[in-house]
Amino acid sequence: MTAFSSPDMSRFTSWLHLRGRLTFTTSFRIGAGRSIAVDEPDLPVLRTVDGLPYIPGSSLKGALRSHVEALLRTIQTLPDVEDRNLACTAVGKPGRRPSDDPFPHLCLFQNEVSRLKEVHPEEWHQRLEPPLRDRLPDPDRLRQDLARKGRQGVVDEMLRALSCWTCRVFGAPWLASKVLIKDLFLDEGTFYTTEIRDGVAIDRDTGRVAGGRKYQFEAVPAGAAFHLEILVENASEAELGLLWLGIRALERGEVLLGGARSRGLGWCRLQVDQEGSRYVARENLLDALFGSPRSLPIDPDRWMRAFAEAVGVRLEAQGGTDAQETAE
Repeated sequence: MTAFSSPDMSRFTSWLHLRGRLTFTTSFRIGAGRSIAVDEPDLPVLRTVDGLPYIPGSSLKGALRSHVEALLRTIQTLPDVEDRNLACTAVGKPGRRPSDDPFPHLCLFQNEVSRLKEVHPEEWHQRLEPPLRDRLPDPDRLRQDLARKGRQGVVDEMLRALSCWTCRVFGAPWLASKVLIKDLFLDEGTFYTTEIRDGVAIDRDTGRVAGGRKYQFEAVPAGAAFHLEILVENASEAELGLLWLGIRALERGEVLLGGARSRGLGWCRLQVDQEGSRYVARENLLDALFGSPRSLPIDPDRWMRAFAEAVGVRLEAQGGTDAQETAE
């Protein structure tokens, strides 16, 4: 089983409060469902009780996770990468691992989670089936861990160890997410009113306009900016590096948000507020609690190198971060 470093939630390890500003370079829409009101477009945008557009944190988190996971699915297939349990399967997982699964080393399925919880760790090697059994530590190691951590501690650690890196950071039905994203509220100085656009439904079989399917949808115009806050709890430096793959993509404008993206909507760029962000770990915990709110350095390059090292990526051999900085 591949060694890993993924702190649990039983004690404080680290806390990153990341702030920034997300600005849209094109119009975008996050819908609120179909409206039947005569004075509204057929597909209005989602609004607060004050009537202003906003972005649910879940929408940004989903787009961020999807982008990161797509990158990791490629990274885990590269020949020089040691850890091949970086991302889940590309489509929605069924409750049970298929018998002909070509990637039996990837993450966990719900039936495997249930078995790990139901069967006592002392009996895992006798009662669990391959490929789950083949991924377990040897019996002597399990007995030692049981003596030190107890049954629940061993089960919790195994759920983290056998889950993919993406699930450890962004969460799974059996793991709490370490990434919490607040709803993004509008900077009112960047917004005046929404725009109404016409849309036409297309019959995919004939390639023609479907009869009676003209509709209107609402969109927030380009230039609208939103306040971003991301909280990251108890993540190791390597896990912060994984998250920063997505943050860098947001900074470059590579993550699209909302609907109608194929029509040109949803393009945005993130500007991280380094001064307004805060990183607390063991080294400055007492200062943060009882003294001045001193922040440790927010060092994405170090975190990304830690992730690369943890999964076995040799940056020097592939022109990694340091080589790029030297070239620049």
